[in-house]
Amino acid sequence: MKKKFLFSGFTALLVFLSFSLGALAAPKLSVWFNGKAKKVSVKMINKKAYVPLNDVVSWFGGKVKYDKKSNKYIVTSKDYHPSGTKVKSYNVNAVLQSGPMKMTVSKVTVNPSYKYDQYMPAIKAVVLDVKVQNTSTKKVNWFPVQGIYAFNTGEQIEDAIVYSQQVDGEFLGNTTKSGKIALKVSKSNLDAIKSIQILVDGPSDDEFNQLGEKVTYNLKFR
Repeated sequence: MKKKFLFSGFTALLVFLSFSLGALAAPKLSVWFNGKAKKVSVKMINKKAYVPLNDVVSWFGGKVKYDKKSNKYIVTSKDYHPSGTKVKSYNVNAVLQSGPMKMTVSKVTVNPSYKYDQYMPAIKAVVLDVKVQNTSTKKVNWFPVQGIYAFNTGEQIEDAIVYSQQVDGEFLGNTTKSGKIALKVSKSNLDAIKSIQILVDGPSDDEFNQLGEKVTYNLKFR
């Protein structure tokens, strides 16, 4: 009986020493992010490294929020923009006129998922419903779609051709084109856009003779 007790004690001592030596011999794991060492605890589970969620998300500029009611963690990246903004339209009456050409903006629509057609992806956009008229009897060229559109947020669009309808170009005498000018929003929060500063070059004839001056307009719609 005494021998069994001594053997059991010796076995336990060996197991304890094995674990102790293994712990001492195990290298301390470290994490490097973009060339810099990070102070974070690392755990190996089934040969996979695990680090705290909050730490990893913060390295990418994101945020972690815990929702007690649903018992879930909500992770958002720094460039995430919620799609909670609904489509909103505002009736306006803005008139830009240069020489014989006149553009009337009747409505501004803020749309988080505007689609030009079925083949193009949806975009965040501010869309202008416009009517462009040549009030003269002569042929005139005018390109309001290629004008400069600057939001009050500081974002500027200098070419709205891709997602806009063809409401500019050549105009025969006493003709009108109606449609939409869609301004793709890349950086701004749609809810923060309240006005648009518009700058359009003057119209010209086929010999590039100017028929009007540059026109500017500050369109406030909400």
